[in-house]
Amino acid sequence: MRTLIVQLPLGASSPSTSYPHAILQTDTATPVVTLQWAVASLLPTTDRQTDVVALVPALALSWHQVDLPAGLHKQPARLKAALEGLLEERVLDETATLHMALAPDWKHSAQPWVAVCDRQWLSSHLQLLEAAGLTVHRIVPELAPVSETSRLHALGDAEQGWLWCSQTGRGLWGLPLQAVPPNGEGLGLSDEERSQTEVLAEPAVVAAMSERLGMQTQLMAPNQHWLAALTSGWDLAQFEFQANAHSRRLKIWQRAANQLRHHSRWRPARWGLSLVLASQLLGLNAWAWKTRADWQTQQQSWTHILQETFPQIRVVVDAPLQMAREVVSLRQSSGQLAAHDLEAMLGTLGQALPTGVAAPRQWQYQPGQLQLQNLELSVSEQDALRQSLSAKGYQWRAQGQTWLMTLREAQP
Repeated sequence: MRTLIVQLPLGASSPSTSYPHAILQTDTATPVVTLQWAVASLLPTTDRQTDVVALVPALALSWHQVDLPAGLHKQPARLKAALEGLLEERVLDETATLHMALAPDWKHSAQPWVAVCDRQWLSSHLQLLEAAGLTVHRIVPELAPVSETSRLHALGDAEQGWLWCSQTGRGLWGLPLQAVPPNGEGLGLSDEERSQTEVLAEPAVVAAMSERLGMQTQLMAPNQHWLAALTSGWDLAQFEFQANAHSRRLKIWQRAANQLRHHSRWRPARWGLSLVLASQLLGLNAWAWKTRADWQTQQQSWTHILQETFPQIRVVVDAPLQMAREVVSLRQSSGQLAAHDLEAMLGTLGQALPTGVAAPRQWQYQPGQLQLQNLELSVSEQDALRQSLSAKGYQWRAQGQTWLMTLREAQP
């Protein structure tokens, strides 16, 4: 799956604004950020398999930690007003002109971080990208406080670059590289924090930062921190910027499915799922084969019994049905009563009737069915009669104002 990540410039949007961007192949093990520049109308075209992400520069955001009232997550309509009230005295601009976005885990955090930027600036850039045919699916901050330990990013060059400090408990703050004090004394890091701090620097400033900070500095490929921004979990598309929510949800599912399908870390899970499906398929085939073998064995058993009992039958099509017909034919030829005959049914009913209950005088008969009228029975007598007839192969039930006695079909 491809991702087109477009960084929003700090200035106002215009048709001549040049946008830094990169196309990432996120299904590879080590995607590479190759930075390019183009005006909005000349940005790469996208398809349904491309995720479009707008990257908000670190300089365009301010970070604030707030104490949200308990239960506010159950009242989303009040969330925006609550944030504006909490930040009213902590920001320089009017809160009505600002866009605010909460951390991904804000519902489970007592003091979540809030990212704040200029609403008109963000809206104008998104509208320009939309006019160019690009639907933005996510809006992510360039840097965010996502690390438990302190982390430093030295970005840009020695003249215009910035050093950014981030930590989940303290937020994100920065200063120009030229203003970084020797040994990083103005960064607010204790000696213990300095020993645990990870320092990442782009090639143009890695040597200078290592010397200026007096700390071990790791070389980071240019704009490689964009990859971390994609996986930070942050999405600034909240409140009035939640347009295309369905499209964003679809892209989230596509990203998850793509990672599950291609990413190396999911390879054991893919192998495990394949083995489970294969074992289930083999098990179903084995179960079907055994069921068919049992059915064939039973059919052969019925055929053998039928041909032993009635040797004159040469062709067996339905052994149970043919045997039932032969038994009926033998009974008729010998003059014996069948269970569905009137005499047999009346005799069985007379034996099953509770003591003191007279046999009905009005009844209608059809082969295997006896309909009785004017038979008054108590609940206990009905249950006793039903059980007695059931033991002899008959069913007894009420049908309107009458009672119906039928022969229960034999099960092969």
